[in-house]
Amino acid sequence: MIKAALIGCGKISSGHLHAFETIDDASIVAACDLSEPNLKRICDATGATPYTDYKKMIDEICDEIDFAIITLPHALHGEATCYCAERGVNVFLEKPMGISSEDCRNMIDCCKKNNVMLWVGHLQRYMPANVYAKKLINSGELGELVSFHETRNLNYFSDDRPRWFLTKKMSGGGIMMNLGAHCLDKMKYFTDSDIAEIHGNVHIREGYDCEDSGQAFVKMANGVTGTLNLIGHTPAGCNTVSLYLTKGEIRLPNHSHVSYCGADGVFKEVDLEHVPGMTYQIQDVCNVIREGKTTPTVSGEYGLDVIHAVKRLYGDEK
Repeated sequence: MIKAALIGCGKISSGHLHAFETIDDASIVAACDLSEPNLKRICDATGATPYTDYKKMIDEICDEIDFAIITLPHALHGEATCYCAERGVNVFLEKPMGISSEDCRNMIDCCKKNNVMLWVGHLQRYMPANVYAKKLINSGELGELVSFHETRNLNYFSDDRPRWFLTKKMSGGGIMMNLGAHCLDKMKYFTDSDIAEIHGNVHIREGYDCEDSGQAFVKMANGVTGTLNLIGHTPAGCNTVSLYLTKGEIRLPNHSHVSYCGADGVFKEVDLEHVPGMTYQIQDVCNVIREGKTTPTVSGEYGLDVIHAVKRLYGDEK
């Protein structure tokens, strides 16, 4: 039986809970949160032992669990990751990895020093629409990928968003740090390349210290270019991705299905199974642990590349 501990029982933890429900030989055996309702929700569903102090939890069960899932506010990722690592516990860390490149590098070094696995929760490679698009790209049927465009619109200031997301000290940044990290993950996945350059602008809403909207031009190390357009002021949510190749185009509207065309310009629609990407992600984590492997599918270095790009866009890093 693969056993996991959950550090943080906020909104994102529901995805982890559902993922574990699909795996017969894995379970969440302990959970920690300061919110009694959130903690009760997870523990009632899983039978996990409740804690309000993650350090006490890890101290007590570090020899019993296979990995810890950390879903805390971004500024708390570093301390929690290193605390687990120093007690020999593998870490699955929700994205974005940290609030700065230095923060991410410290986590990477700590996990290496203690010989534990650090897995960053970038999940775009597990979403059925992206997986299908990646197969099309790799097949060569539509030629070579040359450009990428993504537009994502939503109300970033909705009442159900925890307020720490809107404070740079805790979140590391606004919509580009949180949702832009997904866009950059997608680009890295589709291109199998690191981020070479990023340029653009962000808009900071009055009364806040992190951005609500932003645009970016991105160049990958292999030469593929892309644009990101994230707007946080509309209640009509939309997420569209267009991939341009030398012999065709792939469109991913709201990740619900795939539409693509070849040189004839006639689009074909592909319906996909509606399985959350996080389900496949956690299944992958458990498979790696079950097989005794130590190399994560999404490493700390991968997560660092995303954070460094966002911080360069802000002008916080060079």
